[in-house]
This record gives sequence, structure tokens and C-alpha cells, in this order.
Amino acid sequence: MSNQVYQIEYYRFSSSDIILFDANIWLYIYGPQGELWPRLRSKYHLALRKIRGAKVPIFIDLLVLSEFINAYARFVYNDLPPGIKPKDFKTFRCSVEFNPIAAQIAKEARRILQKCDRTESGFESADLGIILNGYASGNFDFNDQILSELCKTKNFKFVTHDADFKGENLTIITANRNLIK
Repeated sequence: MSNQVYQIEYYRFSSSDIILFDANIWLYIYGPQGELWPRLRSKYHLALRKIRGAKVPIFIDLLVLSEFINAYARFVYNDLPPGIKPKDFKTFRCSVEFNPIAAQIAKEARRILQKCDRTESGFESADLGIILNGYASGNFDFNDQILSELCKTKNFKFVTHDADFKGENLTIITANRNLIK
């Protein structure tokens, strides 16, 4: 796999592609972030339709699903007005007010799972020494490194909006101009 970055609006998906979406893409499509950035939601949603139309398999692993669920809940918590926002996230998550939000998050997670095939993250074979050294340097996110290794191992094309992946030895498809430059 080589470092190739493609602009999502112009990428032609083919049945020979195999795709992994980053959690941030699912958050644009099915999460509250898409409401804040409707142009990005539209671009990624259109790409999802093209991918499904071309019968390209989309994979998901536990890290991506977990990040989607947790980031969605934190986003809602962080967006609460100060007068009704509980003092900490755990109090909010354990409140009755969180129940309909949790139900919505679970609904969206099910929508994602319906569109994806599950894959293992490769945790058991990942070189955790190198990954932890990268994390300890302060230059790399742990989950990002695991996803990067997963893409390399399984030859996934990675759809992400995360500029942290710039320079990684991956095939990336994105609407993030900072990754394309």
C-alpha cells in the first residue's frame, strides 16, 4: 500500500475496492456533527451511496463503532446549555434525560452495522511496542495507529476526515483539503 490521497468527490469507487470508514465519517453522516457541517455530511453521504451502488464492501471494527458511540454521546453532552448541563459526563450518561439520546445513538449504530461487514482490528498481531512508543511521543493517537495498521494489513482504502492520517502509508479518500495537499 502506498501513500495515496484522493478527493472523495472525484473518486470512482469500483467493486475491487474494500473500504473502512473512520468514526468521523459516520459522525458526519449519522451524527450531530453533520448538522453543523451540512456540506461535509452531503459529500460523505453521497460517497456512501456511490459505494453501495458500486457494491463495494464497507468494513467496520470495534474501535470505529466504539468511537462513533462515545463521540456522539460526548458531543451531545458538550452541546448542552450550561443551565441544564450536569457537572460531568458520567452523571449525564446515567440520567433519565440521556435515555432518548442513547436510544438515538443505538439506532444510528444499527444503521451503520446494516451497511457494513465486521472485521477484527488486528490487535492480537499489532506491534504494540511501536504503537505505544508512537503514542508516548505525543505525535500519534493510539486508536489511529491501530486503524492505520488494520488498513495496511487488510488493504483497506480508508475514508476519513482526520488530518492526523496525513503522511501515513495508506490509501485515503477524503473531503478534507488538508489531507489532499
